[in-house]
Order: sequence, then C-alpha cells, then structure tokens
Amino acid sequence: MNKITSAIQSIGKELGKYLPRLYIVREAKGRDGVDGRVIAYVDRSSHISEQYKTLRTNLYSLSPDKSIKTIAITSSQSWEGKTVTCCNLAVTLSYDKEKKVLLIDADLRKSAVHAMFGLPGEPGLSEILDGRETIARFTAKPARGDLYIIPAGNVKDDPTGILHPARIEPVISRLKQEFDYIIFDTPPVLEFTDACIVGALCDAVIPVVKAASTQEHAIEDMVNLLVEAQAAPKAFILTNAHHLLDSHYSFYKYKHLMTYGKKE
Repeated sequence: MNKITSAIQSIGKELGKYLPRLYIVREAKGRDGVDGRVIAYVDRSSHISEQYKTLRTNLYSLSPDKSIKTIAITSSQSWEGKTVTCCNLAVTLSYDKEKKVLLIDADLRKSAVHAMFGLPGEPGLSEILDGRETIARFTAKPARGDLYIIPAGNVKDDPTGILHPARIEPVISRLKQEFDYIIFDTPPVLEFTDACIVGALCDAVIPVVKAASTQEHAIEDMVNLLVEAQAAPKAFILTNAHHLLDSHYSFYKYKHLMTYGKKE
C-alpha cells in the first residue's frame, strides 16, 4: 500500500518537466448549455482535449485480455475532480463512432452530471431502479452529441438502498447488451459506501486523485475499502496537476499505476 501512495505522491514532481500550458475555462456555459469545464465537448481541438484522448487510449489498453465495458469513476473525498473527469472521459469515448457510450450519474446525493450537460436532473437512475421509469427512455437517442446520459433522478429513499446490488445489477446487465462503454460517476469512497457497491459490479474502478491535495491516508483508506468490497482499482487518474486555480485542468494517468498491485 505504501508503494502505491508514494508513487501517487511523486507523480506531480515527475510530470513537472512535461506539463502542457495551462488551460483557462473562458465561459461558464459552452454550446448546448454544456458546462465550460467539459472541455472535450466545448473545445474539442484544445490541448486538454488531447490529454483526454490519451486517457482514452490508456483505457483501451488497460485490460488487453478482457473487455472492459463498465467503469466506475470515484475519489476518496469531494472536490477532487471526479465528475469533471468523468464527463470529459465519457464525451471523449463517444467520439469513437464505432462505440456506443453511456454516462450514468450514480452519485445520488450530490448529483451534478445533468447540470454539467445542461439537462434536467430527473427522471433518471433512481426512477429506473425503483420502477418509476424505463431504461428505454434514456437509450432511444443521445442526450448530447453521440453520448447517452442517465441523470441521477429524484431520490425519494435512502440512496444506498436504491443502489442495492439486487436492484442495480440487472440494470447494468441489460445496459451492457446495448452499450460498448458505461461510465458511472460515483460518490467519494470515504463519504459513502455507494462507490463500493457500484464498483464491485463494474469491470473497472478508477479513482481520481487530486495533485497536492489528496492526503496519503485518504488514498490508503480509499483503496482498502475498495479492495474489501471486491472493487480494487484498475488505475488512478491524477487531476489538478498544476494545482494553481480550480479553473485550470490537466489530467494524466501514471503508467506505473496502470494496474493496481502491478509489480514493477
């Protein structure tokens, strides 16, 4: 465990020599009312969008022996950039015309995906899981560009109860028949158990780690909880590499952390 956390902590220093120029989000809302931080959508030709393409390439090679369709993006705590990363990654994946991509907001307590894309927050996942809505409503056509989106919806019960494996596993199985990639935005691991529940049902769990912010003990506790839930991380994504302003974004994946537990 110390080997992993030490490697993550050293990423910022190692990347310092190679970081691209900063990107400043120029407006709060871009085209179609999409949040300006979804750079892969509002500024597709930017150098930050290229970084997401690199992340997409790394994702393709994450598990060469087994197809990865379902991916849970999480973090140890709030404000580490998981939702922004999740939205940008999903958009970038959707640019592959041969792939059908779905983004699901599984953060039922602090849902934000709908706001990032300028969409209504309900109905959504919670309505699907409690039988108030059908999957077909969200799979008939893309919500933005070629990306299909299921918002969190209006949560009327305890979110953890709604995300019970008996409820969500059949939904995931059904969606895997139709989509090549399903990206879940899940709550922070140290705040709620939801990410462990969803992550255990996914092909890969990828936590986001915020440079110069996420503490070592938080990373260790997060990984321990995920491992115990049979949702060991496949990789880590480093955000805020410049750690200057919240409006600056650079995203990387450290090659030595491509697979959790991999021996160097």
